[in-house]
Amino acid sequence: QTFTTRELQLVRAGAMVDPWSIALCAVYMVAAGPSPIVVPFTLYAVFGDHQGHWKAAMDFFPGWQMTVLFIPLMSFIVYWANGLFLLLLDTIWRPRVLQEYKIQKDQQFDIEKIGKVARNIIFNQAFVIVPFAAAVTWLQKTHGIGPYVDESLPSHKEMVLHTIGFVLVDEFLFYYGHRLLHHKKIYGRCHKLHHEFTSPIGLVATYCHPFEMLVSNVIPLFGGCVPLCSHAYSVLGWVIFAVLGTQTHHCGFHWPWMFFDHQPSFHDFHHQKFTCNYGNLSWLDALHGTDKMYKDHLASKAAKAAKAA
Repeated sequence: QTFTTRELQLVRAGAMVDPWSIALCAVYMVAAGPSPIVVPFTLYAVFGDHQGHWKAAMDFFPGWQMTVLFIPLMSFIVYWANGLFLLLLDTIWRPRVLQEYKIQKDQQFDIEKIGKVARNIIFNQAFVIVPFAAAVTWLQKTHGIGPYVDESLPSHKEMVLHTIGFVLVDEFLFYYGHRLLHHKKIYGRCHKLHHEFTSPIGLVATYCHPFEMLVSNVIPLFGGCVPLCSHAYSVLGWVIFAVLGTQTHHCGFHWPWMFFDHQPSFHDFHHQKFTCNYGNLSWLDALHGTDKMYKDHLASKAAKAAKAA
């Protein structure tokens, strides 16, 4: 039986739109927040035909360069593009209509600090992320443990299951690594730098001491892909949407499309009070009771609103 070109296109499209592709869209949008930018980007990332793009990337970044250079480079591009856009909204072009979504309405980023913020972020990207990626690549090459590079793309089922693994490992390592950084013997020497901004913006999500960058950001982010021995393409997708997610958590705005989520208000409250809300998903905070201050805050806020009504 022969098929026309149009019939073949419809068959391919039907194969792409399956429960696993829809699940992958959901995981990515929950991780990054379903913003007007993230939603179309997610649909393109999941349903677009990227086999040719991946092959071209492998040709341009052959062998070890894919995991040591290309994936970090893509994360840098996303970080700076989205971070500078959020900076624009908070400082230069701040439409009045957005003000109602600002969590700390009386706070604004000090633009005079942009130089030292940029230098810190660039240093961490160049001297923490890239060396760590090189170490993970060496581990894979010598012991077969860690993300691998292959020309064929992984299935959406594999990407969903591995990305969920990334999320769970990230939450575990981030929560306990973050609590460690708040230990009195470490906080002043390390994590205090990140808490310089009590009303953060997206660009300062990784403004921190290099040790914190390693322990609280890079290791949790890549912690899942090492034991899972994931496809580099799965890691690339996770890294891009995780970067968008951490900037959402630091953006200082609780957007209307985040109505279902405790973030970014949850993490913004951590920057205000310091000693609560250490995780991302809030599950471990609930387990250890480190979200009590936040729950009391929400209860008080609700009581005031009810009284005013």
